[in-house]
Amino acid sequence: MSWRTEGPKNTQGTIRSMIPIFLCLLAGLFCLLAFPAQAEETVVNGYTADRPLTLYTHESVRGGLAFTAGSSYYSEKLYPGDTYTVSHRVNLPEGASVKTARLYNYWSWSAEGTTGRYPELSLRFEDEEIEPGTEYSDRKGWGSYDYPSGTWAYDVSEYIDGSRVYSTCIENKGPGTSYFCIDGVGLLIIYTDPNGKDLEYWISEGADLLNSQLDKNGNPEFGAAPSMTICEMMKPSLSLPIRSATLWTVTRAGNWEDNTLWINNASFPGICAGRPYPDLEIDTTDITDYLRDGENSIRFQAVGDFVLPSNAILAVEINPGAVKSPEPSEETLESSETAGNHETEAKEAPGFGVQWAFSLLLVSWALAGKGRNS
Repeated sequence: MSWRTEGPKNTQGTIRSMIPIFLCLLAGLFCLLAFPAQAEETVVNGYTADRPLTLYTHESVRGGLAFTAGSSYYSEKLYPGDTYTVSHRVNLPEGASVKTARLYNYWSWSAEGTTGRYPELSLRFEDEEIEPGTEYSDRKGWGSYDYPSGTWAYDVSEYIDGSRVYSTCIENKGPGTSYFCIDGVGLLIIYTDPNGKDLEYWISEGADLLNSQLDKNGNPEFGAAPSMTICEMMKPSLSLPIRSATLWTVTRAGNWEDNTLWINNASFPGICAGRPYPDLEIDTTDITDYLRDGENSIRFQAVGDFVLPSNAILAVEINPGAVKSPEPSEETLESSETAGNHETEAKEAPGFGVQWAFSLLLVSWALAGKGRNS
């Protein structure tokens, strides 16, 4: 067995050859520390439109659609043990069957003392306690009105068995002196009917606190000008021609004539008219002539007012056998559900990114290897 021996190493030359490499590494490290590739910028929310409504479903049916607030009323403050009861009368055509029934609990001003908190409540529908399928809420996290409000949606399809009156009871189950208010309860029913219309429909739901009130000098009082309080309700894609299109919008606490509904570039001011009462406004609008082939935009703008958009429901009567618009992709739905739920946003910043740093390290190590082998 023989051993291989190496000659003496030129240590001084090796050190000199490594100096440029170390300088490159130090320069790269300095760039990474001084100019991060992604810098998080805290969003000063104000009462801007930052929670577009979520598209719950987009389907078609031969039948009809009904939406009602029943005997809803504004509750004032409900303390632990207090209850709120509302009834809805359902009238279905002979031979109709319920496809979807959605119950909406519109709660607001939830707090304990002067500190905002999310509500603890129970909801019984037809004396059966049920849990919300989806919970939407908004809270600004600053100022003297930092109280959350929300829209909780419940699937009650299995409980609607015909034309009669249905009852809902909500109870505050919170601790101490906690309270919340109920703006009302809405019931949406989609039903099949062999003698009904051929409908394509979209259901959007959510909660987006808006406030573009101005002070006497014309400056925003709550961090948002009217140009910043435009809530995206839905973006339906249509194949024209259509027979008719009806839009239901549910907003809360508006009752201000300047608040405006936008259908593409057409404006509809005055839809917040306090019907059935100022804390729960339900508007029904014929928008047939304002829709276009392809994607449409339906938005709500708070103009000099505090408003909480909560629902947009579009029912389009189509010609029998007409080609239906494609269902929204999973990517579109995921984007709609997550939009507006972040308190920070990533912002591009100058400098070397992580990819540049990694490349720099690879080049440096290659040069180091070359220096050792030369």
